[in-house]
Amino acid sequence: MPEPVRSPWEESLAAAFSLVSGRPVLEDTGDYAAWYCCPDLSYELFESGFPREPLAAGEIVAAPFASIPVLGELFDGWDLFAPHWSIDLGATLFFGEDGELLPGRAVETPISGRELGCELIARKVKTKKLARAYPTVLFRVHTDGSLFGALQAVTGTHRGRDHLLPLDPESGVRKRWNKRFAQLDDSALADHLRNLFRTEDSARAYGAYHLGTDDPSHGYLPHPVTTAWRFGEAQAWSAVTIAS
Repeated sequence: MPEPVRSPWEESLAAAFSLVSGRPVLEDTGDYAAWYCCPDLSYELFESGFPREPLAAGEIVAAPFASIPVLGELFDGWDLFAPHWSIDLGATLFFGEDGELLPGRAVETPISGRELGCELIARKVKTKKLARAYPTVLFRVHTDGSLFGALQAVTGTHRGRDHLLPLDPESGVRKRWNKRFAQLDDSALADHLRNLFRTEDSARAYGAYHLGTDDPSHGYLPHPVTTAWRFGEAQAWSAVTIAS
């Protein structure tokens, strides 16, 4: 089978992502998933009393998030990239404080959105009642399953060159990543990615801190972490995991 013809933009991304992953990203045939979590956003989502039906149906939702508009509003308030993602609500994972999310049911692992939605409907329990369990949501970003697609999503490059972020401030980038991205021919893409490879101090106010393969979920993600980032005072994170 002939190699697919890729645009100059895709070639630039492939070169950049190969630097990030440490291997030729387009040659990787594994099955990958992209995730996002913000505990404060999770709590506010349940406090809003969002509808159960989109979870039970396993909907894949995207802007303007018509079936669950509060999610779009919260994404707009908490993150730069998330408002422009598609979210697989059925594959999104949920867990509560101390392992209990649904009253009377302790769980050692998170439950899927589809399972949670169906059980809430069967029990006739509103989502707002679960807020007291301080739920955490691991949002599953809908991608094509490739490493390339997952990295596009979590780095916010899936929208194209016109939506790259300038490097602001220019200081605070980790030195080794600053040098690595200097190898790229696309300076605008390099600057966009530098925002995601800041020092810990700089990332508290700007961009993100790269965690490498450390698991920001403390064991709740279902598969090994390929690469991850945390934002601000570590209250939010994104990750790519490999399923196979």
